[in-house]
Amino acid sequence: MMQLSVRLVPVDDVTLVIALTGELDSTTKPVLAAFLDPLPQTSVKHVLVAAGDLWFCDLNGLDLLARTHRALQEQGGYLALAEVQPPLRRLVALMSERSPAALPLFDSMPAALAAAGVEAYQLPEPAVKRRHLPRMRAVPRAQPVAREQARSRREPAPAQARPLAPPVELDGSRLPKIIFESRTLRDQTRYQQQALHDRLSTAAEARTRLMTTRRRCDDSLLAMRLSLSEARSILTLTGTGRMSLGPGTAARMHEARPWG
Repeated sequence: MMQLSVRLVPVDDVTLVIALTGELDSTTKPVLAAFLDPLPQTSVKHVLVAAGDLWFCDLNGLDLLARTHRALQEQGGYLALAEVQPPLRRLVALMSERSPAALPLFDSMPAALAAAGVEAYQLPEPAVKRRHLPRMRAVPRAQPVAREQARSRREPAPAQARPLAPPVELDGSRLPKIIFESRTLRDQTRYQQQALHDRLSTAAEARTRLMTTRRRCDDSLLAMRLSLSEARSILTLTGTGRMSLGPGTAARMHEARPWG
């Protein structure tokens, strides 16, 4: 899950430093928007974003920063980025080609503060509470004889362990690229899952329609069989001409029969 940490450091009445840590995208954009949107209605003119620990920023996050910059420009101020990572710097450069109001970029926070009219200022370090170390209870030392007895009862020493491999050093310059690639793979996986879900839903609907059609065909076939059975019964009675008549009825029919 994407996370974004926002730390506000007021410098004076018109200058505000915002330190960002984490990733700024469509998911974490509302977190930063809750702090940036009210600023144009305040006395703050200069907003300096410390982006040195901002590992990732997409177009959604950059659009929020640019929108705040334009709103502050209307009030005679601006929003600037300091200590920008190379991927975000390239993204700002691409956006500057399409937008006339480009975001100001500074290599360091002191340079950004100097441009805002602050002579000397240093970001306060987060307060870390010191924890006292637990006191170890003194344990009486064993006698030499007892140590020898314990050593004799000790199991044989295990085989010598192989030396550990040297720690792998992580290249910090490739970290934003790795995060961007992992995010791209995650988005592709999410898109494929959604496409598979849509196909399964379409297949389920088609199966439902097929079962309904099959049930209707079975009902029609049953009705045709019943009609065919009734037709066969009628044809059988008509073809044989067998009728059950009493003796009196047969005599009357014989008398009424015209003779040629």
